[in-house]
Amino acid sequence: MTIIKNVLVRFFNERFFDQAAQTAYYLLLSMFPFFLFILSLLSLFPVNEEMLLTFLRPFTPVESFAIIEENVQAVLSKGHGNVLYASLIAAFWVTSMAVQSLARSLDLANGYVRRYAFWKVLIRDLGVTLLFMLVIPLSLFLPIIEKALFRVVTYYDTIEEWQGWFYIWPNVKWGLGSLFLFLFFLLFYKVVPTGKMKLKEAFPGAFFSAFGWQLFSLVFGGYVSNVDYTRLYGQLSGIILLVIWFYLTAVIILLSGLLNAEWRKSSDRKRRRVT
Repeated sequence: MTIIKNVLVRFFNERFFDQAAQTAYYLLLSMFPFFLFILSLLSLFPVNEEMLLTFLRPFTPVESFAIIEENVQAVLSKGHGNVLYASLIAAFWVTSMAVQSLARSLDLANGYVRRYAFWKVLIRDLGVTLLFMLVIPLSLFLPIIEKALFRVVTYYDTIEEWQGWFYIWPNVKWGLGSLFLFLFFLLFYKVVPTGKMKLKEAFPGAFFSAFGWQLFSLVFGGYVSNVDYTRLYGQLSGIILLVIWFYLTAVIILLSGLLNAEWRKSSDRKRRRVT
């Protein structure tokens, strides 16, 4: 409980909610160039745009998902081969700003001081950005893995006839998605901060981000579906909800970073007592 209390106190006292707003802005700014880049790459792999939309649908508010789907279809209708390089440059630069914002926030959470020259830090952040631009598209292969696993498991017809199968298979699909998110956030909290962090020190934040973000998206999606935001914002309701969703996503990411920092401090104190 002390760790959770310290995380919440630091989040408000050190104004991490302001950092979350900055990060949300960069994430929103980078979203469409990044999608454009991913869609441009789809022709090179055995995936299609429906897989991308299927992966995003469970986590995105309905009104916001409609905006994303509309833009995806608009890109595909015009063809995407000729926008690959332009979208790559735009996505890379804007996404790097989001990564730099997150790196500064996580350094602050962990008490790291950036002693390196600006250009060295910039090159490092650009390298981290490139890494995640390569890792994130791997999520598109989850539906392929799910289909392959489904075919293996249902090789014998008797399994499909078993009534419990309809309850187990959705949990298997959820487990695969959760495992990917956990590994993604584990890598994220390991490499984004400029200071050295052991892999085991990133476990608490990765776990909280992976499952907390899914729970938040589920609750937020249920709330949005029962509240008519069009009366307040009209046609802008989808964009407003997308901004809120990105902001709360950034809040979870930064809370997880603080959780890692406080968990490590607590472990260090216990270690010193023992010695």
